[in-house]
Amino acid sequence: MLTAAQRAAYGASVAEALAEDPFYVTVCVAGGVQQLLPRYVELALIEGEQAGRVDLTDPEDSGAAIWSVPGDAERKAAANAARERELAVLLGEQGFANFQAIVANMEANLAPHGLESAWYLSIAGIRPDAQGGGMGTRLLAHGLNAADQAGAVSFLETFNERSLPFYRRQGYEVAAQYFEPVTGADYWLMTRPPRT
Repeated sequence: MLTAAQRAAYGASVAEALAEDPFYVTVCVAGGVQQLLPRYVELALIEGEQAGRVDLTDPEDSGAAIWSVPGDAERKAAANAARERELAVLLGEQGFANFQAIVANMEANLAPHGLESAWYLSIAGIRPDAQGGGMGTRLLAHGLNAADQAGAVSFLETFNERSLPFYRRQGYEVAAQYFEPVTGADYWLMTRPPRT
């Protein structure tokens, strides 16, 4: 379990990596990405620790990967509800309405893909000044190896077209490209079969 100080440090690093992402820009309208996104990531880390999986970079504080994995449905629902209560306050009325609408749109697009029992890489980010040395690959390897051992498909959604080659190198392929109307941006659904 991370301490509050560790969570804040990782939250700040991941927020730096995601500051231009259309999803986060659109949900952080109340106070701006620089002010709100670090706490948003902290809340995701808490949810991941409670009902998912969190992998962290070494050296410390440079980045994190937060996974949603199959497990105790009641525990997952409680952790998600707690995070959403906090997000409603953090993001403000408009930001939280945007969040809910974007999530609903993306869940509707996801539904036909049959990924209910898949591992979901919900957030991954490396502080920009630490990128480029293989840290992202090492970070994701932990979760991907665990998914492989579980025989599980994994998936992610990204609004960053420049990240597609990186995720392809990790074994992901584009399953679909969608337009998300609240952000006004395209995003890509990528899936990865388990490796044996």
